[in-house]
Amino acid sequence: MSLVGVDAWGFDQERQAFARRLRTRRRWLAGVRASLLAGFLVALLAGGSRMLDSWVEGVPAPSWARTAAFITILYSVGSGLLLPFAYVSGYRWEVEADLSSRTRGSWLRDQGKGFVLGLGATVLGGEVLLWLLATSPDWWWLAAWALGALTAFGLSILAPVLLVPMFFRSRPVQDPSLRSRIEALATAAGVPVVGVYELGASAKTRRSNAGVMGHGRTRRIVVTDTLLSDYSHDEIDAVLAHELGHEKFRDPFTGLVYTVTVSLGVAAAVGILYALTFRTFLLASRTNLGGLPVLALWAGLLSLATSPIDLWWSRRRERRADRFALELTTKPAAFASAIAKLHDKNLGVAHPTRWEVWLLYSHPSGRERVEAARAFAAS
Repeated sequence: MSLVGVDAWGFDQERQAFARRLRTRRRWLAGVRASLLAGFLVALLAGGSRMLDSWVEGVPAPSWARTAAFITILYSVGSGLLLPFAYVSGYRWEVEADLSSRTRGSWLRDQGKGFVLGLGATVLGGEVLLWLLATSPDWWWLAAWALGALTAFGLSILAPVLLVPMFFRSRPVQDPSLRSRIEALATAAGVPVVGVYELGASAKTRRSNAGVMGHGRTRRIVVTDTLLSDYSHDEIDAVLAHELGHEKFRDPFTGLVYTVTVSLGVAAAVGILYALTFRTFLLASRTNLGGLPVLALWAGLLSLATSPIDLWWSRRRERRADRFALELTTKPAAFASAIAKLHDKNLGVAHPTRWEVWLLYSHPSGRERVEAARAFAAS
């Protein structure tokens, strides 16, 4: 407990003041980062990508190799520009705020893994995109959307067994009584799972979290070791009941359907805009390598335009999962305590302004969630 104490909602006032200061610093840095990215994109659209395209086209190699070289150069330059920002915000400030327990070497290794995975996905996506543009000039966007939807669904199944182990170690929860308690909670929620796993998050972070990952035979409950060590059993139940609520209401599936549906509209709009504007950017044809940044521009702008709607719908689902957790556990005090702890320990701002919630938050504010728990208790 801090010397200042807690506010009327149970949040540590000192930690919340620090969280707000850290948020201000992060936003300032994010503004500089966004400006740099915008400048990089403008430079590409103004002629940089065409110059690189001309140079790559002169290399005696198969077309797929020239495409891979073009994308690799752009991706590497962009990643290099963003690396200092990732270091300051994602490592140095995290360590200073006592949110990170990792070494600089560990952070760099994860950055390297992320770079390799991101580059591989971007090269593959670019190759497929250009092939579709060449083979189906009018309907390439529909095929690209379908392939993207299938990839997203596949990753949602394979993430627990393929992607997560690349960055964190996990093992079945060792405490038999705790494991039985969590399994009983899942049974009460009507959510079948294949196991309960402990994620070794403490090797890298002091944040706590939990979730249900995967689908079908890969669906499992995952809790961080920081959650198990820092929270009471009733608080752990509250956090997990919320996550089980998402599964009960099939939020991962409906969320995927929603994302796929919205992305279909975005893909169609990108297809139309690209057909209308590629000559504006002095491209000889739609299959020019220099058109990839133009596609990225339109896709980014349209996705940004749909973001407030995406977040609004996400907050609705989160409120429903909160209500489910309260009804399943019937321990509103533990739920409110867990929410306060998560915000204070993770340095999440519990009382953002209304416009911040509308533009940036996928969850209701911490204060709103505590108020909902108290209203449930009163009713």
